[in-house]
Amino acid sequence: MAVRVFSNNLPNPAVREAVQEAVLGAIGAPSGDWLVQIHENAESPSWHVTIWGPNNFRWTREYFGIEEQNPLDGFAFIKKTISEVRKTVSDVLSRSQLAVYLSYAYPDNADGFVVRLRDRVAQELQVQTGEPADVVWDPDRMRPGSQWSEEVEKLVERATFLVPVVSPSYFNSDQCRKDFEIFLDREQRTNRPLILPVYFVTTGELENGVAYSKNEWVQTLKRHNFLDLRSHRFDLTSTRALGAIALLAKSIRDYAQLRLEKTAGPGVEPKRAVKAIEPVYVRSLQLRDFKCFEEIELHFDRPSSLEGRWTCIAGINGSGKSTILQALGVALLGNPLAVELGGERLNRLRRQADLFNQKRAVIEVVLGPPEPGPEIRLPLEIDEGRIVATGGMNRGVLSWDAIRQLVIAGYGATRNLSPRPDSNNENLSLDVRHQISLFEPSSQLGGAEVLLGRKSASFVLWQLFQNVIRQVFDTELQVLLSSPIAGVRFAVSDKDYVEAVDLPDGYRSAVAWIADLCSIWCEKAPELAANADPADVHAIVLIDEIDLHLHPSLQRGLIPRLRKAFPKVQWIVTTHSPLVLANFDVNEIIALDRDSEGNVRELDRQILGFTSDEIYEWLMGTRPMGTAIEEEIRQSDEGTGKDQERLARLMLESPTQDEGAAAKQVAEFKDLLKTLKR
Repeated sequence: MAVRVFSNNLPNPAVREAVQEAVLGAIGAPSGDWLVQIHENAESPSWHVTIWGPNNFRWTREYFGIEEQNPLDGFAFIKKTISEVRKTVSDVLSRSQLAVYLSYAYPDNADGFVVRLRDRVAQELQVQTGEPADVVWDPDRMRPGSQWSEEVEKLVERATFLVPVVSPSYFNSDQCRKDFEIFLDREQRTNRPLILPVYFVTTGELENGVAYSKNEWVQTLKRHNFLDLRSHRFDLTSTRALGAIALLAKSIRDYAQLRLEKTAGPGVEPKRAVKAIEPVYVRSLQLRDFKCFEEIELHFDRPSSLEGRWTCIAGINGSGKSTILQALGVALLGNPLAVELGGERLNRLRRQADLFNQKRAVIEVVLGPPEPGPEIRLPLEIDEGRIVATGGMNRGVLSWDAIRQLVIAGYGATRNLSPRPDSNNENLSLDVRHQISLFEPSSQLGGAEVLLGRKSASFVLWQLFQNVIRQVFDTELQVLLSSPIAGVRFAVSDKDYVEAVDLPDGYRSAVAWIADLCSIWCEKAPELAANADPADVHAIVLIDEIDLHLHPSLQRGLIPRLRKAFPKVQWIVTTHSPLVLANFDVNEIIALDRDSEGNVRELDRQILGFTSDEIYEWLMGTRPMGTAIEEEIRQSDEGTGKDQERLARLMLESPTQDEGAAAKQVAEFKDLLKTLKR
């Protein structure tokens, strides 16, 4: 085991020897075999230092200029950068045996919970890995007043992962805080998930965000994936408790298998993150001869009394709701990406002139910044399966190049999450794949690859996804544990533990587009995404039938929760649900009506206080009851249906009156009529 320099071509002998000495001194004497190359480019005076080590480790860095190649300070900059790599290497590569450190506060083991948890996790890890797993802890914490010791420091140094046992006592323990800070530092330096908290007892700091001086600790911990064992604290032998622990062990195993990512891992010079383009939003849309519309103009920037940037498009089937989203999608893809949709799909977007001929479709989208400012116009036409940019090709191409830096996503009403890979669209550009479900009913969302474990995901993406699910669904749906290799497991109403593909339809549809949106944000705005905060996300999101398959109780609260979670996102959605529509300001609603002037019905009042029945009748033109009872009345009038007494009982049944009470009321009416006839 040694560190060897196999090549050093610096031309000046004295500099060559001094730089080599600085490099070797900074590397030190790590375990394993290491190779070093020091190379000067023939075409420039820059130096490249490359280091190879165990477990396929490779690191390289370029040093250029007097500040980075300064002999007067003993090449301090070179020493500093390599020393940082050495520290990271020590953290990550020297741990060959899987070791988990259990961090807890002494009162939480009064009944032996921590001991039982340690034994169960160790047993399950050995079952899943086939090797003994070292689950270590500080037994002295069973006593009050215990202090951080050299023995504890050695345990923490040995451990690969931290499992904090979270409770009110945990946040009162300085030792637990120190454990957490050490592993958090490792996480940040390695860009690998190393902290997997277990929720032991309900804690006000987590539930209410009240953390006082511990605020940073609490908020950072909340961004990690929690295993909720609160309902199992008195019995870790139940089937559900053992299943949850198995998921924890599986996640630890999967994270341990991950290789360091070349773009962000330790010792590899990271890619420079491109700062996200400043947000712009859709202001208006004009269409001519686009599918069902001969001509229409819509505005999406009208002032609202509610927070966020929302537009909800309502209307009967065939009124053009999905068509509006498709038009926006095509225009935002622009030329040449929209061509990837294919000539057949593009031709279906043109309006029929007659049975055999189609007209040239014309689209113009106007974008603008959040505050009043210069507009970006994106005009294009569709003809004979081709995209034709108008208003100056150069200007159009430049505008679309800029727009593609934005986060833009579109989700059709048949958005899909299937265990089968979507091979039909795998050759499309990423931007097209993020909108393809608007145009192709059988397509699968890109986020499905991550949810199902077919595609590795960054730690930041997992944190962001979990934070969104927590804010949007609260306790109705929880991310039990997420693993970048095996996918995600969910707890539905704190009962059933299921994989993403086995979720109820409404949840499955929602988590698919949420995962996809989080993925695009992390891809296009890595600097901002590092906070894992959905409030940072700025995007344009198009969703057809946003209430798809959701239970009425979730439809009722979905929009307000999304408003709070994503205040900077522009949402343009469609719905048939009065419970969804009741959450919109009148200026946020576009009521499509082919019989109204301009194909849009102007609304003259707020519907925020309307009941669902009132929205059905006033806005949607639909009676809020089934037609079966109307048919019963018609048949009774014609003498072919139920007798009038039985029909009366049906009419009198209600949420507050069952069949027996209705029958009694009918009998009372009959007696009253007899009395009046006398």
